[in-house]
Amino acid sequence: MNHNTSGNQSNSPIPEKRLLELIATVLSHYICETNPYVLFNGLLEALLDITGSEYGFIGEVFYDAKNQPYVKCYATTNIAWDEDTRKLYEENRQKGMIFSKLDSLYGSVLKTGERVISNQPGTDPRRGGLPKGHPPLRTFMGLPFYGGGKLLGMVGIANRENGYDQDIATALHPFLVTCGNLIQAYRNNRKRQHAEEELSEYRRILLSRPAAIPLGGGYIFYRSPASLSWDDNPVLLSRKELALLEILVLNLNRPVVTPDIEAHVWPDTVVGASSLRSLMRRLRPKLPGLEITTLSGMGYMLTVPERDVTEMSQTNHG
Repeated sequence: MNHNTSGNQSNSPIPEKRLLELIATVLSHYICETNPYVLFNGLLEALLDITGSEYGFIGEVFYDAKNQPYVKCYATTNIAWDEDTRKLYEENRQKGMIFSKLDSLYGSVLKTGERVISNQPGTDPRRGGLPKGHPPLRTFMGLPFYGGGKLLGMVGIANRENGYDQDIATALHPFLVTCGNLIQAYRNNRKRQHAEEELSEYRRILLSRPAAIPLGGGYIFYRSPASLSWDDNPVLLSRKELALLEILVLNLNRPVVTPDIEAHVWPDTVVGASSLRSLMRRLRPKLPGLEITTLSGMGYMLTVPERDVTEMSQTNHG
C-alpha cells in the first residue's frame, strides 16, 4: 500500500527534459567512472535540485545475519549539526554511511519495498524520531528501486516546500530505473572482481603444486601443459574439459562455486548455467572412477579419498 499523508494540493510536475538530460549524463560518465560514490553523489545533487528538496540520500540495500535489510549510502547530503556528527560524516562518506533503523520512515520503505510519502512526519506513526539538534524534517519521500525483481536500493529526499505526492514519485520512475541499473552493474563488477581474485589464487596454488598431481584410481593430472593420464595412457579431453577438470583438481576435496568455474573456463565470455551443465555432462563419462559431486545451487567438487592420493604420491616418489 502506498502512503500519502500530504493533504497538500498537487505539486508541479518534475521537469522531464532536465531529468532525461541528467540520466544521459550519468550513464555517459559511468563508461569511465567505476566509483559509485562519485556517480551517485552527482545523481543526488541533481535530484535535490530537480525536486526542490533540501537533503537526501541514495543507497544500496543489503541484509544482515538476521536477514534484516539496511541501506549502505553511496550519496548522503552533509547535514551534520555539531562537531561529532561532522566528524562522523567525514569518516563515513567515502565508505558508505549505514542506515539500519527499521522503525522509521526510510525503514518503512525497506520493510515494505514500497514508496513512502509523508508530508506530516512529526505525527506520522511510522516516524522514528530525530537525534537532538538534527535539522527539521518537514516532508519526506522514500522510493525503492529494483532489478531482476529484487529490491536493490532506495532514494530518500526531504523538505520539499510544497510536499511530495504520487505524481512526483511516478515522474521519477526513469531516475529509479537508472539507479537500479547502476547498482546491478556494480554488483556484477564485484562478482567479476571476486572471481578474478579467486582465479589468481587458483593459479598461485597451481604453481605451488607438483607438476604431476595424483588423483587416485590410476589417474594423474599434469599441470603444464594441462593433461590427464590413466594408467600411463593419455585421456583425450577438449580444452574446456581440461580447464574444468583443472579448477576442480586445484581444489581437490573442496567445493568450487559456479561463478569461479565459469570465470576459469570462459575467462572472456559471459555464459549461462546450461553451458557449464553441458560441459560437465560431456566430461563425466570420460572419467570413470573419478567422483565429481554436484552441489545443488552452489557448484561442484572433485572428491578423491586421501588414501588414494597418498598411495599414488608415494608410488610416484618411490
